[in-house]
Amino acid sequence: MAKAIGIDLGTTNSVVAFKDTSVRTITTGPDNEDLCRSCVAIDKKSGEFVVGNSPYNSWKKYAPNIVVSVKRLMGAGISDEQVQKMKAQKSLYPYGIDKLAGGTDESVAVILNGKQYTPEQISAQILRQLKEDASVKLGEITHAVITVPAYFNEKQKTATRKAAELAGLKVQRLLAEPTAAAISYGVDKMEKDEEKVFLVYDFGGGTFDLSILVASGGNFIESGTGGDRWLGGDDIDKTLMNYIFEHTNKENEVNVQDLIDALDDRKRFAFQGELKKQIEGAKKQLSNSKAASIEIFGELETEDGDIIDIDVSITRDDFENLIRPLIQRTIELVDELLDKTGYPIETIDNILLVGGSSCIPLVRKMLVAKYGEEKILSSEKPMLAIAEGAAILAHALSDEFECPACGKMVSKDSATCPHCGAPLDGTTSDGGDEEPPILVTYTTKHNYYIQLESGNQKIIDANELLPFEVNKKFKTSVDNQKIVELVILSDAEGGAYEKIASGFFTISDNLPVDSNLTFTFSLTESEELSAKVKIDQTGKTTNIVLGRGNKDSKCLGTISNSIQDILRDSSVSDSKKAEYMSKVQENIDRISKSNFKEDASEWQDIENKINLAQNHAHVPDEEGDNSVSLIIGKILLGTFDRYISTEDENEMKSLITKAESSSNPMEKVVSLKKLESLTEKYSLFTTIFMFKLVAMNDSASPSLAARADKAYNDMMNALNRHDIDTVRDLISSNQSILSSLGTSIDIKTAIKG
Repeated sequence: MAKAIGIDLGTTNSVVAFKDTSVRTITTGPDNEDLCRSCVAIDKKSGEFVVGNSPYNSWKKYAPNIVVSVKRLMGAGISDEQVQKMKAQKSLYPYGIDKLAGGTDESVAVILNGKQYTPEQISAQILRQLKEDASVKLGEITHAVITVPAYFNEKQKTATRKAAELAGLKVQRLLAEPTAAAISYGVDKMEKDEEKVFLVYDFGGGTFDLSILVASGGNFIESGTGGDRWLGGDDIDKTLMNYIFEHTNKENEVNVQDLIDALDDRKRFAFQGELKKQIEGAKKQLSNSKAASIEIFGELETEDGDIIDIDVSITRDDFENLIRPLIQRTIELVDELLDKTGYPIETIDNILLVGGSSCIPLVRKMLVAKYGEEKILSSEKPMLAIAEGAAILAHALSDEFECPACGKMVSKDSATCPHCGAPLDGTTSDGGDEEPPILVTYTTKHNYYIQLESGNQKIIDANELLPFEVNKKFKTSVDNQKIVELVILSDAEGGAYEKIASGFFTISDNLPVDSNLTFTFSLTESEELSAKVKIDQTGKTTNIVLGRGNKDSKCLGTISNSIQDILRDSSVSDSKKAEYMSKVQENIDRISKSNFKEDASEWQDIENKINLAQNHAHVPDEEGDNSVSLIIGKILLGTFDRYISTEDENEMKSLITKAESSSNPMEKVVSLKKLESLTEKYSLFTTIFMFKLVAMNDSASPSLAARADKAYNDMMNALNRHDIDTVRDLISSNQSILSSLGTSIDIKTAIKG
């Protein structure tokens, strides 16, 4: 029988745990360790992924194709300031970080061996390894409770669910890490009838998480969350590294970073690996000793050949002075949460410390000084508690558990094992009383907003009980509005807003301005957002497909920008605008009726059609509204005929002949409309040809024309191999070539060829 596990998918380390009659950590890796490094590398010889402590300990062997702290990139975008800082910190993050091909600035990709991977794909490798290691010891694993930072927004949670799906895991719940820690503590330490209010202080490797929880008899109610997803042990490492560099620079009158950058790849990666190892070692040593040293000899030299050694000693006092601002920031965030939720510190029974960074003595010292010794509890298992809490919930959500006598699965209600006859009354923690159920009352972690022309309007408050649904009324902004764009934001650190989703819907009826639209926004227990809209006048309801940063958001962004371009362009006639909007409506309706995955190729196809519709709209009326259809038809027949079905080829030829030679105006119009519909089937080929137009365009710079020509030839070569996926990837990665000349490349120039 398949089993469910609890997983702490951490920034620095990940842990897997399981509960049957007791809760325990499942060791992972060849050395059977509790902590699995959240590290993924690609083996240069086999091309296979390698996960865990082994690649981390062989940094020199795998760098730069080695990924750490990928959790910080989950659900993030390349435009994020913190992502840019990670990209610049090559000593800590040697792998490539770039915008996802086919995505938007709201997306990000990790580059290994010259190939892009999403953070979800990298995280999936960690989850898959944990699942496989647990399966060896437990049998088949199918389900898991996976923990996430309490401050993760909906987009980041969606990315985590995607990673689990890629790893072959079904998610029972996404559980906030502080809640998991409280469950782990409460099950062991609290009486059944005892009630406590915890403030969980979770200072991990990449995130700082806060949560206020009311715990009573196995019930855990989330009453407020806070923190900073960009504050953690990584930042302590970075601070210590900067101290080492500054000390060495001053002592030797050099720039250490420049010396590192001047090393050849092999030496540079070896140096970076050793530096990371020694920084982490010094950080841990300073928790138990009064001083630590970082020593790397003979690896760096100046242009003059002078050897520059890293030989820096740091006292605990110096270390604490360095990191004191970071700890002070965590205390400020505690006060902010208490103030926001209306919980005076007097109402908090305990502040429970979990996470590796909470083990630093200064953390406890500063918290005790602020809130008192009696308030502060250090978890007995600061690195394992979160996974164990997840395992306890995974067990509670399951209907079965493992018989301690024979190991077979039995119903939770069984008093005797039906397989071996062993009594099961004694399997509970208190020697016979029924084990209390674990119930978690989930709440929203963020405020949600809808973006309006007049400003952002809140639609959902933080700390609402989940699942949650709310109806909000808005009005159409113009007469006969046909297309509405929906943009959803959430609050982020520092009072900023972060776009988490967007989508479109169409209105087929002719409604007057200020017609009522009723939006329904729904959040699941895992805070997964969905939206639908009802047109009050007609009662028609439409589900709104929301894009979240991949090819879906890129396509939706193209639609948004394209609409703005056409509507603002006074040179486009009203009839052309109407025709264009009709084509956009058709594509939005296709999106609404379909269920494309966020990275599906169909998004690129729709984007191509929007670009073609936009180009068509820019063709002057005097050139003939339908002349583009003729030109596209001739391009397809002249360049791509061998890829077109014989039936479609013959029909295109017939329709072109009728459109050009018929003396009957109605027959000509009908032929052009049919031709337009037929050529849309082959919009991919038309897009390919647009790159040739850029190469032929007199206004294009020589370098741009050369890039366009290369892209066109690469696409044609891929097409000859019947490699459509590569064609789509090339179109996506070279979109800037088309946009560099504006959105309206005059396709009529194709006649010259």
